[in-house]
Order: sequence, then structure tokens, then C-alpha cells
Amino acid sequence: MPPLLMQIHVAGRKGKSLRLWVPLFLLWVLLLPFAVVLLPALFIVCAVADIDPFLAVSTMMSLIASLSGTHIEVDTPDAFLFFHIL
Repeated sequence: MPPLLMQIHVAGRKGKSLRLWVPLFLLWVLLLPFAVVLLPALFIVCAVADIDPFLAVSTMMSLIASLSGTHIEVDTPDAFLFFHIL
């Protein structure tokens, strides 16, 4: 299952802090029409390159599904950024 939420936390060095919850399921809904339009092109490219298209789609879906649980921390001189994909 693809990740559905992402938590973003920005903490400034001067004590200011911002927390955002980004609903990724809305992003997936917006990207769905593009995926449907690009799917025939993917099958043509896979046929030309002699790649199994079903394996390619399955691998991409597995890669997207494995994003859940990803933690990214960025520490800069001015702020601390934290991304957590749920």
C-alpha cells in the first residue's frame, strides 16, 4: 500500500517551530490520470526494450510502497528539518 501521510517538522534555531501533516493520498489521486495516460507508453517502451511490463509495474509499485517509514533529517545552521512518511 502506498504511503498516505507525511509529517514535516521545521524547527528554527530561534525557537520557532512548524509542524505540517501532508495528505499524500490526495497526491496519489492527482497523479492517477497521468499514470493512466502514460501506461500505454510504458508498455510500448517495455516491448521495445524486451522487458516484462507487468514486472516493471510491479517493481514500481513495490518501490512506492516501501517508502512508508522513511525518515529524513536535515540539519542546517538556520533550521532543523524532519520528514517522516507514514
